[in-house]
Amino acid sequence: MRSGMVFSSTLRVNARELDRMLNGVGGEVHDHLIRRGRAIIFAAKAQVGVDTGTLRTSLHLRHSRFSNGQSIWIGSNEDHALLHHEGSRPHWIKPDTAPVMRFSAGGRMVYSRAVRHPGTRPNRYLSDNLYIAYL
Repeated sequence: MRSGMVFSSTLRVNARELDRMLNGVGGEVHDHLIRRGRAIIFAAKAQVGVDTGTLRTSLHLRHSRFSNGQSIWIGSNEDHALLHHEGSRPHWIKPDTAPVMRFSAGGRMVYSRAVRHPGTRPNRYLSDNLYIAYL
C-alpha cells in the first residue's frame, strides 16, 4: 500500500427503515421483546402454584411503545398475585360482605366469622424467570 492513499466511504441511513426496526410493531426489537416475554410467561406459568388455576391463566404480557423506545409488562391483575409472589405472614381472613364464610375442610362444610391463615412462602414465579430475558 502506498503512503498517502485516502479511503472514504459513505453510510446512508434509511430513517424510516431504522424506525421500523427499532420501534415498529413487527420490527426486530418488538419481535425480540415479545419472544422473551412469552418465554418468561411460559416458565412462570409452569412455576406458579395452582389451586383454582385463576392466577396461572391471568398471567399475561402487555407491549407498550413510547417515543423513546418499547417495553413489555408481564404480570397479573389478580389481587392475590403479589401475595403468592412475595409470600405473606400469618393473618386473619374475614368475609367482606357476608356475616360468615363458607368453605369445605376435611370433607365437611364449615361456617366461620374469621379464619387464621398460616401465611405462605414466597413463590417468585416472575422474578425467578427473568434470566430467560437474557438468553
